[in-house]
Amino acid sequence: MGQMFGYVCSDDSLSGALMEEVGEVLRAVAPRARAGLGLGWVQGGRTLVRKHPGKRATGADLPALIGDLRSRAVVGHVRESAEGRVPTGALQPFRAGKWVWCQEGFGEASAEEYAALREWVPEHLRQRLGGRALAEVMFLASLGEVAPAWNRAGERERWEAAARAMCRVLWGARELLGGGDRGGAALVARGRGMVAVALGSPLWVRQVEGLAAVGGRRAEEVVERVGRERFRAVLVVSGPDPGVGWSCLGPGEVLRVEEGLELIRTPFEAMLPEH
Repeated sequence: MGQMFGYVCSDDSLSGALMEEVGEVLRAVAPRARAGLGLGWVQGGRTLVRKHPGKRATGADLPALIGDLRSRAVVGHVRESAEGRVPTGALQPFRAGKWVWCQEGFGEASAEEYAALREWVPEHLRQRLGGRALAEVMFLASLGEVAPAWNRAGERERWEAAARAMCRVLWGARELLGGGDRGGAALVARGRGMVAVALGSPLWVRQVEGLAAVGGRRAEEVVERVGRERFRAVLVVSGPDPGVGWSCLGPGEVLRVEEGLELIRTPFEAMLPEH
């Protein structure tokens, strides 16, 4: 199984320092066992992706790559070699508009299942489909509900509306793909916020409040120290339990991280229409 991850933070200039503290958790898939990796991030109102297929992934220093990004919202995915290599365009994450997405689990879709999911994708997004990647079609099907829900909602309700729309599509996709036996997890980010949904697979969450201080008394070092003290971030990863400092987002739970870095946990079932 691969590994997905995402984080949002208050200061993108300290991403490298954040990775120095927590980067080890991104090594659930050993470099030699990678079949590819990708990063997606939000920068200046745009979404960008960088993908490393095959051997390029085995030699990449993932925490260092992330530390170089100037973004307050980053998602990524590492594909394990046991899953087989895929073309670069089929590697996660995927992006569209102001959203970036990755997922883990859910198995493989048959041709019939993929075709059914494709019908859920609005026509204006369907042209973005570049192959038969399950994560891509699930993202665009979700975005077809998430983006309108976001646009209709008031400023204070946008993240809840987006999370509810995402959960509706994930529930439907899981049923189409065979029900509870095909559970997984998904992350979507925009701006300085993120939604994480755990379905059948747990996720691990860490809230960072301040980074280790640096020494020195020069003015620039004092500024850096204050910046580190005020730094805030929320990280979400799949894979084995990272240990101390991480809490479990159990199967059947949804996490919203809104722009103020507030964490809101909700049962998945409570996000569905009948509730």
